[in-house]
Amino acid sequence: MTAVPRTERTTPPATERPASFLFPDGLLALEGGSVRRGRLRGAAVPAEGDLIFTTAATGWGEILTDPSYAGQIVVLTHPMAGSYRISGDEMESSRVHARALVVTRLITPPAGPGRSLEEMLTEAGIPALEGIDTRALTLELRGGAARRAVIRGVAADADAGLKAVEEARSSATWESVDHVAGVSTPCPWVMPAIGERRARAVLVDYGVKGSLLRALATRGLELTVLPHDASADDVAAAEPELVILSPGPGDPARMASQIATVAQLATRAIGGGPRILGICLGHQLLALAAGARTQRLAVGHHGGNHAVLELSSGRVDIGAHNHEVTVLDGPELIAADYAVSHRDLNDGTVEGLAHASGRIASVQFHPEGAPGPIDAARVFDVALAGAIS
Repeated sequence: MTAVPRTERTTPPATERPASFLFPDGLLALEGGSVRRGRLRGAAVPAEGDLIFTTAATGWGEILTDPSYAGQIVVLTHPMAGSYRISGDEMESSRVHARALVVTRLITPPAGPGRSLEEMLTEAGIPALEGIDTRALTLELRGGAARRAVIRGVAADADAGLKAVEEARSSATWESVDHVAGVSTPCPWVMPAIGERRARAVLVDYGVKGSLLRALATRGLELTVLPHDASADDVAAAEPELVILSPGPGDPARMASQIATVAQLATRAIGGGPRILGICLGHQLLALAAGARTQRLAVGHHGGNHAVLELSSGRVDIGAHNHEVTVLDGPELIAADYAVSHRDLNDGTVEGLAHASGRIASVQFHPEGAPGPIDAARVFDVALAGAIS
């Protein structure tokens, strides 16, 4: 993983910033035929991707740099974005992964240290489309609207909307692209434990966030981070007490080689080898390796305010979600000795699994939050306790 830059910037005073009416006109077109017009901000360039929405009210720096948003245009349901400057410490990776933002109103914060949201977009070459009723757009998405979309500038072309819809229809589907290969570390590296080392772990990087690495390191884990295509023997060579299968973007069902590797790791864990903790995409890969199925959600889960029920205790945590795919609760899980450990309180989907051996656990949500609460961070403590017991 490339080191995250920490250079701070200064937002210029309002008198030095252009008025909103100077921004060029733009449009958002969905493959289903819907067209919305607004103003282009950030980098005034075209973009295409899968349109999703997040209910997070803050955390724009974290959202943009989260590798799980690779290939996606992010709609912010909160009507105002950009009201504070973004510190380098908020970055989840070394670059922006989202394709574009769609917002109702983009604010430029007062002058001071850090970067504005618009500066961050401009530097990354990423557009934002402002002036869109994002809550109405979200209702359209919740109603089942097709999600391939494009953002384009609008010239004096009466057919611009129709052309953009056709471009959306001809764009690559989200599930057809190998997003993981584009965000994973290209080579192994080691992150030392913060403080006393309590255990050695391997993290297979399918698109890990910086906040997850820090959450593990601050608990005393020395982390060997391996690329997404690491083999089970590569993992064993690092002699870990714990294996973490990281979050990441894209459709897990297309990751045949990783599913086979995870199946080997699971067999070894059940037989007494290193324990496994799967998070988000890692959770999905564990289920697929067990013979279960996944499917794309009608409405993806993105935001920092989703309620999850832990079935064994009845405890409800409000946590961070960022996934388009769910594990299907079927007989395959039971046959493989997995039980559902967590469920989403909004739609009842599977949010966690536990193996009968006690050596494999997984969660669909993000215990590290970022952006969002850290109610569920105890997931890491349980995994560490098992690894060093």
